[in-house]
Amino acid sequence: MKEFKSDISALRNQRVDGSYRRKIGITPLIAFLVLFLSVAIGYRSFTLGLSSAEAIEPSIASSTFKTGSAPLLSAALSRQPMLSLPAQPRRAQLSFPSGLDLVRLSMTHSKRILVNEVPSTTSRYHGKLAATDPQGNLVQYTVDSNLQAYIEGLIKQVTSPHVAIVAMDPTSGKILGLASKSKSVDNLLLHSHIPAASIFKLVTTAAALENETITPYQQIKYRGGMYTLNQWNYKPDRKDNKSMSVSEALGKSVNPVFSRVALKYLDQKSLANSAEAFGFNAPLNFDQRLTTSSASVPSNEFQLGRTAAGFGEIYFSPIHAAALMSGIANGGYLPRPYMIDQVLSPYGEIVHRAKPEALRTIMRKDTARTLLNMMESTTKTGTSRKEFAKRSGALRRIRVAAKTGTLSGTDPKGINHWFVAAAPLEKPTIAIAVLVIDPSKPRTSASRLGRLVFEKFFS
Repeated sequence: MKEFKSDISALRNQRVDGSYRRKIGITPLIAFLVLFLSVAIGYRSFTLGLSSAEAIEPSIASSTFKTGSAPLLSAALSRQPMLSLPAQPRRAQLSFPSGLDLVRLSMTHSKRILVNEVPSTTSRYHGKLAATDPQGNLVQYTVDSNLQAYIEGLIKQVTSPHVAIVAMDPTSGKILGLASKSKSVDNLLLHSHIPAASIFKLVTTAAALENETITPYQQIKYRGGMYTLNQWNYKPDRKDNKSMSVSEALGKSVNPVFSRVALKYLDQKSLANSAEAFGFNAPLNFDQRLTTSSASVPSNEFQLGRTAAGFGEIYFSPIHAAALMSGIANGGYLPRPYMIDQVLSPYGEIVHRAKPEALRTIMRKDTARTLLNMMESTTKTGTSRKEFAKRSGALRRIRVAAKTGTLSGTDPKGINHWFVAAAPLEKPTIAIAVLVIDPSKPRTSASRLGRLVFEKFFS
């Protein structure tokens, strides 16, 4: 190649006068240059015709051959395009199934991606629940399509006017399944106006355990019925003639016991702090628009006692209920609930990929383990014992931690029946929240729906 360049340089520097030009002629010189330049750029064959001029680098052609001395070659060059790098091959567009559901994505000011809905269980891509948006992006979900189909089937069978079920991986916060129906609420899963009822007893218990002011088997005296809580029996008194351990009271949801726990071992500030640690009064950053759950903890003694037992101004959604249960099951941190696994562009680029995120620490790991163990009393001797005595299949060998709650509400109007739980107790892999709202008497047991979801998951 060096020799070739020196030959070209010599040709450039050679003095060519008119007599020499006439003597040797221009055509052999052109042919000579075309031959060498063609060999240099790798052509295996060439011709001495003008068509071979397109292989000549324009800078060399213009400096070696003057227009006046080689009019034919100049004319040929003027007809050829300038040499440029080959165009980059266009990326192939992925072929997504045409039958996928259509969803819409949006972005918040903090650059979080939101999706408007969950696709049908038949909308799948490579075995995963998926959908496309109007721009051609592929949205893949964390939802287990088989569990999702089962939950949707359960919802259809229930005759209650309002029902919601959420299943979550407690270690990551990813949604495994979710479905709901309501006669008056657009999306009951995201409706943050449901009274927390006795689920809030978990917040009260966690605060007292974290402060090391109670133990699971500590006896608490009270009087009156297990569910009555009024001015006569809300606080400790020498007239108290009954006694129950905190663990047993949690399983049976005994209201006067938790009023006394708050008044004797907690205060307004410690209970309010516990509520905020569980995610109340703060965003959960879910993948759909979710209004903030609210918790107002009063300082008035009577109202404080009632709030601790689950009668206060405490409201949240089924999504939050599942996250709350997950926070106990995973060792004490509140996970961000999410259902978008990843978003791919039409060319296969990863536009978004979800990462598990802990929103905050709720309690110490040992406190979470103690509370989870206490919650097993709900399915063994407490409010869900009858339903879980019917468990079948693999669930018969699995320990389940749970809590129920029942309280009337106005949005929507009716009696709210909650069931939150996690299993297996030793190392939970699923946390669930079930909400059933009936006008009066329950048409369907929330505990029953929870048991059926567990049986399907562990089958």
